[in-house]
Amino acid sequence: MDPNGPQIAEGRDSVIYEHGPQRVLRAARDGRSLVAEAEVMTYARSRGFPVPRVHDAGPGYLVMDRITGPTMLDDAIPLRLRRHGALLAQLHQQLHGIPAPHWLARHAPLEGDRLLHGDLHPLNVLMTDEGPMVIDWSNASRGAPAFDVADAWSLFACADPPDIPVAALVVPVGRRLFLRGFLDGVDRAAAARAMPAVVRERMSDPNISDTEKRRMKRLAAGLTGS
Repeated sequence: MDPNGPQIAEGRDSVIYEHGPQRVLRAARDGRSLVAEAEVMTYARSRGFPVPRVHDAGPGYLVMDRITGPTMLDDAIPLRLRRHGALLAQLHQQLHGIPAPHWLARHAPLEGDRLLHGDLHPLNVLMTDEGPMVIDWSNASRGAPAFDVADAWSLFACADPPDIPVAALVVPVGRRLFLRGFLDGVDRAAAARAMPAVVRERMSDPNISDTEKRRMKRLAAGLTGS
């Protein structure tokens, strides 16, 4: 399907276009089918989780409601950092209260029957006037909640800061505040035990730099004492 409006955003694997009144079309760069992702989004929404409504999907495209608002990361001014960390923890807890549908495959290496997002971090949460909305469900699977939590922990703790001068000054303190709010709201011990599995999985991620991978390895080693 071709979009009928201009490009408004892009990510590492897709481009977003306007597509009629209050709708957007997400086009996969590799042309893969987005039907499975649409089905997961519709399922999560049906269970009360904050997900954009999907209208259509097929080979290479997905049409959904247009969501207006900054990402949680963009909205994370200093006074909101700990509160946003707590909100992300609440979203994890809410999501992991949902059983995975029987048709959803298991990609996470830890056994479990819960619905996992696979990338539930501040860049995939949009802050709207109606509350947070979670996007980018391409890595959704079934598994253990601790894996999803540990994955978010590793990304926020170890990812490179945004490429802006002020980031070098605010990121260390900001990370501590955000992580404190996040980790206070989740099962930190279970996530720490899951961290080695998360790090092994992320080592094959082409979007993670060598520097970030080294940080992740140090994080896992520090948590497990190895």
